[in-house]
Amino acid sequence: MTRLPKAARADFPEELYYVFDRLPTAADGTPMNIFAAMGNNAGLLRSYLRLANPLWAQCGLDAERRELVILRTAILHRSVYEWHQHVRIGRDAGLSDDRIIALHNWQASTLFSEFERAILGYVDALVASDHPAQQIHDGLAKHLSAAGVVGVNLLVGTYIMTAKFLGAMEVEPETTFVGWQLVENS
Repeated sequence: MTRLPKAARADFPEELYYVFDRLPTAADGTPMNIFAAMGNNAGLLRSYLRLANPLWAQCGLDAERRELVILRTAILHRSVYEWHQHVRIGRDAGLSDDRIIALHNWQASTLFSEFERAILGYVDALVASDHPAQQIHDGLAKHLSAAGVVGVNLLVGTYIMTAKFLGAMEVEPETTFVGWQLVENS
């Protein structure tokens, strides 16, 4: 059960109704649970969306690799909501279930390219410490411009923050959890 009430349009200041009106919705037409929880502070929800949305397009990664980053971050934080949502988004971006599941033990998998392994190593290092080793940084920088390294760093940081929020507020998925190994009906 989510620790916060679901914010409704009437809970938003009138000047931020447009934010509520543009929120992604669940099948029942209500805002997705993450946004209904964040909507308890409508101004910060607007700021969160202004930060997170451009990261998708400007992080320097294609959609598939962006989703690898987000899904790996979700695993490392045991973020059920983040994992659940991004399994669907990752599939839509072209990720196979085999590659999604392999993210749990990517180091032992042959399903990831050298570039993807550099990305995943960077994610792991950044989640473990705020200062990835030079070798890890250089491995990522070998494949990306400085702008891309910034993009990956901020993407990971944003999804760490999101995972922390979702966990602390106990935000639940809108539908039955797909499972960490995708064994449930998904």
